[in-house]
Amino acid sequence: MTTIVLAIGIALLPQGAAAQTVYADGQPGVVGGNRQLPVMVTASVGGHCGFATGSAPSGTYTQPDFDVVGLNHDFSFVLDCTGPSRVAVVSANGGLLTGGSVPTGYATLAPYDVALNVVGTTATATGSCPVATLTATSGAPCTFRGPVSQSQGLLLNSTSVNQPGTYLRVSAPAYSGPSMLVSGSYSDTLTVTVSAAS
Repeated sequence: MTTIVLAIGIALLPQGAAAQTVYADGQPGVVGGNRQLPVMVTASVGGHCGFATGSAPSGTYTQPDFDVVGLNHDFSFVLDCTGPSRVAVVSANGGLLTGGSVPTGYATLAPYDVALNVVGTTATATGSCPVATLTATSGAPCTFRGPVSQSQGLLLNSTSVNQPGTYLRVSAPAYSGPSMLVSGSYSDTLTVTVSAAS
């Protein structure tokens, strides 16, 4: 009498895979040790969000006589986000600032506007704010003032992997007061951050 031992059972394995026992050749009742067993392999890639390699927002823009001619410049960048994301901006000065004393009737801080245009695979998000609302201490902050978090910043409800067309724009018409600007070199620094959205 030959006994065949074969154990087949269903275990709680991913995707309903079957658990099987195979006995080696030479054991009682086993002819040939060659058995085919399907092995299920599953893998996943976690989501990520950041600036595309070599495409983070950076650069310098210089505009002589901006008080007379205004200013307008785009800083392009590219996102690498596999899900919804947020982009936020912080201004160091809340305007174009120059050093020195402020004589009566003059100003050392000039306003300008900041716009964001963020392009995704299936959607675009845009926003614009006066730069004064982008400082860390602004009492009435812009909706995309940083620092960025999963719930703070301009929301792009789409993936955006190497999509062209995303930019930060700085602009202002010729300066019209109320005070005159003192002569000097004016500057501001904008910091752009990105995060996955919740």
